[in-house]
Amino acid sequence: MFVGHFAAGLAAKPLAPRVPLPVLLAAPQVLDIVWPILVGAGIERASVEPGHLPATPLVLEHMPWSHSLLTSAGWALLSAIAYFAWRRDRRGAIVVALLVVSHWVLDWVTHEPDLALYPGGTEYGLGLWHSLPGTIALELALFAAGVWLYTRATTATGRWGRAGWYALVGFLLVGYLAALFGKPPPTIDAVVVTAFVLIALIIAWAWAVDRQRPPRAAAGGGDHDPT
Repeated sequence: MFVGHFAAGLAAKPLAPRVPLPVLLAAPQVLDIVWPILVGAGIERASVEPGHLPATPLVLEHMPWSHSLLTSAGWALLSAIAYFAWRRDRRGAIVVALLVVSHWVLDWVTHEPDLALYPGGTEYGLGLWHSLPGTIALELALFAAGVWLYTRATTATGRWGRAGWYALVGFLLVGYLAALFGKPPPTIDAVVVTAFVLIALIIAWAWAVDRQRPPRAAAGGGDHDPT
């Protein structure tokens, strides 16, 4: 899952208006930020096999430390503590923790049985990736809902808050479709490098948008264009 994870963060904006957009986008991706580090270090294993599944060429062979439910809870706790130490926002810290764990839940829907409850435990997964139409329908529905909720909860106060926001939405969609229909990456090392570059770009872009897209109440209610 790709844009579905970002959708969870966007949808959380009305629940935690003080949480900046980069944090909302990064929190549901914490597991996928940890994962390439562990793969690159040889602690976890994955490979690229074109045609492996209709919706992904990735074979996720061993990822107990980034993607088990128990370790997901640990990453969630660490993320919440870090956020609270930075912002002193208790509600936001709880939402950040829930967003981190939401990654496991959404992956459970799409993955093959490769997600354990704890390292070394039985692996689970409903396998939606076996259906390309089903995968696309679910992810785009989640993403559309997330974009709508975030847009309604915030107010554009400048060009980056308006054009930059919709350009970010378009970039995420294009990236998602390219991953589905483009040429598979040649190696898992290419996946690791691409993951880091994309996440860094998206977070930097989100910072620029966030500076000109505050919560609607903070921007003075309906005094600005809500788009």
